[in-house]
Amino acid sequence: MKFVVGLLVSVFAVSAHSQVLGKIKGAGEMTAKYFRLDGSADVRNVKCTVALNLDQTADVVELGFSFYECEQLGGWNDLPVSLKIDGNKLVNSKGIEQGRIYADGTLEFTSLSRSQVTYHDEKYDGFCRLYSTSKKTLNLDTVIKYTFVKTATGYQMNREVSEDRLAYKSRRDYPRCPAVVIPTAVKMTSSLNAGLK
Repeated sequence: MKFVVGLLVSVFAVSAHSQVLGKIKGAGEMTAKYFRLDGSADVRNVKCTVALNLDQTADVVELGFSFYECEQLGGWNDLPVSLKIDGNKLVNSKGIEQGRIYADGTLEFTSLSRSQVTYHDEKYDGFCRLYSTSKKTLNLDTVIKYTFVKTATGYQMNREVSEDRLAYKSRRDYPRCPAVVIPTAVKMTSSLNAGLK
């Protein structure tokens, strides 16, 4: 029991510290859809708080720190984003366009990240003899699209996410043969709208 209490205190401390780090703060609502292997989905509508650092100079737009905490879902940080300003375009270090700056000051950009899972896919013949083993790689992609619209007091923010989450399914080449466990991706999407100042 002491361990549980200590863990809760630690989580609260991290959350409070993250909220202090953000220069811009606010709150809003998020709709999240968690898909299952059978194609059905669990939909959640939750209230969230946001704390972040969004900096813009004549040359660069940076989302250096961002922390989100939502009811039932806990808290998390996004990876930092730094993009160069090229006219009305926002480009990454390789010169690839990832966003735009509009005439009214609205910022719109995308963050892309990928993780990989390597596994061995095994296949059995009709006598349940292993006859093939192949090394395969599963890509898990996360795409986050940010929109910051300037308001009189700060920003109206929209954060849309499409994320591949790791899951596992099993396959039998024949009913009597061993089941082969295969990692697979299931989609999670979410949309968060928050007023920030």
